Amino acid sequence: MQLSQAQGSKAQQLFSAREELEKAVGIAKELRQRERYNRIDGYDPYPYQKAFHETGATCNQRLLMAANRIGKSYCGSMEMSYHLTGLYPKWWRGRRFKQPIVGWAGGVSNETTRDIVQFELLGSPDDPEAFGSGTVPKNYIIKTERKPGVPNAKSVALIQHVSGGNSSLFFKA
Repeated sequence: MQLSQAQGSKAQQLFSAREELEKAVGIAKELRQRERYNRIDGYDPYPYQKAFHETGATCNQRLLMAANRIGKSYCGSMEMSYHLTGLYPKWWRGRRFKQPIVGWAGGVSNETTRDIVQFELLGSPDDPEAFGSGTVPKNYIIKTERKPGVPNAKSVALIQHVSGGNSSLFFKA
């Protein structure tokens, strides 16, 4: 059975449209992956968060006290990610570390440290596919060690710094 010239042209148009659609879907998936595993690039702080970051240039100790569920942990984990990796944004006016650091991140208990702090920095501890979806970019996480006796909790994470060395992040309770 032969297709007429009009039918062949129509089939070619459909094939071309399908190829374009598949390409667009592939691009959308790639963008979603980049957003999920590289959250550090998309951080746009609120004015109070930006002011908190800026005080780091002159103050050794700071407190961010605000209402519940308003972004305190996220703000702190973003700043920790900047220091661990050395990937500071153009707008950054706070303190900068030009070499790897040793950082501590903690909570009241091992469980809250895992469920809040580790979640924000490394991604959901209960979902292996979410590892690297926190504020530390996935491709900068070199390795982690689990915390004995606490399911899915980490005791330390080794993070690549842009200077070429590695930062260490210890999770404490």
